[in-house]
Amino acid sequence: MRKVFFTAVISALLTVVVLIAAGSYLAAGLLIDMTLRRGTIGNPQAPPVVYRSVIEGNGRAIREAGRPQASSEAWELRSFDGLRLQATRFFPEEEESHRWVVIVHGYSLGQSYVWDYASHYLRCGYQVLTPDLRSSGSSEGQYITMGALESRDINDWVQMIRQRDPEARIVLHGISMGAAAVLLAGAQAPPGVVAIVEDSSYSSLYRLFGQEIGRLFDLPAFPVLDFADLVCQRRAGFSFREAEPLRAASVIHLPVLFIHASADKLVPHAMMQELHDVCHAPGKRQFTAKGFSHGVACQDKGYYPTVFEFTDRYTAGEEQAERRP
Repeated sequence: MRKVFFTAVISALLTVVVLIAAGSYLAAGLLIDMTLRRGTIGNPQAPPVVYRSVIEGNGRAIREAGRPQASSEAWELRSFDGLRLQATRFFPEEEESHRWVVIVHGYSLGQSYVWDYASHYLRCGYQVLTPDLRSSGSSEGQYITMGALESRDINDWVQMIRQRDPEARIVLHGISMGAAAVLLAGAQAPPGVVAIVEDSSYSSLYRLFGQEIGRLFDLPAFPVLDFADLVCQRRAGFSFREAEPLRAASVIHLPVLFIHASADKLVPHAMMQELHDVCHAPGKRQFTAKGFSHGVACQDKGYYPTVFEFTDRYTAGEEQAERRP
């Protein structure tokens, strides 16, 4: 009788475990598709379902910037896994400049959302490239990979720049997810890149998703996120571990300017401090935009003077740096 009882208890427990695992797996699949998969039946370029909630729910308005008043040309790149990627190259008035910047947009946006940054760089004589990341804007792709595969694409854009300008001294400047992507790209030590500006990167994708899964779905991080990582590998082709800027910052050797807004509700300001503290690169700096929300640190009056004081040092030599307004 006792054996039958224990067998029944164990069977019941196993059933509960299986049901919890099955429910967590289903929730994980829903999480990945709602946050990373773009496209609907009517619009294959539609952003993920939670896109607006994630951005506007954390205090940031979604606004495109005006196109820079500069000559430009379209660039196209075939990614390592066969996606057709798009970008725009803008020319400053000083076309012989070897100063370059690749400006990388945030989660599910597109290059037009960083054209205000591009205008500032153009006025300072930089050649500017603004890519549409994979699965964003006019570039192909179904799943956003939070910097994991985007970082490889960024370094392919860098290689294309160097093919056209072997003397190019390139800055990578990313905002939000784009900041995570440029840190991951910089950790690969791409030739020609001389400095990185990361603005509002998360330090851990796992922790960021854990925070958002509670806010958006009222679910616990464990075990849903662990199942989500498995689903992500099968559907999107990357693991959360491949999108960990904290690891990238710890091995990067390029000078990095870390920027964050003090009132950021999506990515806590403390994450910038974590990234800064593990980075051992010479010339690292940090700047806090006090009172601003996620992704709009550029509205701080000290933002661009700080950026150009930093980037000029590495693109033109400190002794040649021009005075910026």
